[in-house]
Amino acid sequence: MLGDGLMAIFGAPLPLAGHRERAVRAALDMLEMMEGFNQEQARREAVEVRIGIGIASGPLVAGFTGTQQRMTYTGVGDTVNLAAHLEAHTKIVGRPILIDERTRNGLGEGFRVEAHGPTQLKSRTQAVPVFSVAAPPRS
Repeated sequence: MLGDGLMAIFGAPLPLAGHRERAVRAALDMLEMMEGFNQEQARREAVEVRIGIGIASGPLVAGFTGTQQRMTYTGVGDTVNLAAHLEAHTKIVGRPILIDERTRNGLGEGFRVEAHGPTQLKSRTQAVPVFSVAAPPRS
């Protein structure tokens, strides 16, 4: 948990086949669950909740940190920072799931992906190709 957010790592501590697709499917599942939650919120005339998800693929340092009394498993590095910047950029682009080029290149054909071109993200020296992922059409 990171304040009002969370971080999930796919492929650590052990390599995970299809980690990119698994991460994107998890993001799509989260959006579907939020849709159901928000339908219930609307029925109760309560506040609806929107989420943004950033997914980046690449190397990171993962492991336990903290003390013996309170320990957590986390990841740090440029890939983690890029995912956080993508998540923040969802508000600007108006798309709930943004992914980087490495993630895009590791996805199969079963995903609806839209290119948003090179984008200058906070604390990046060069523009980063950004893509959004949309839920597949319902049958």
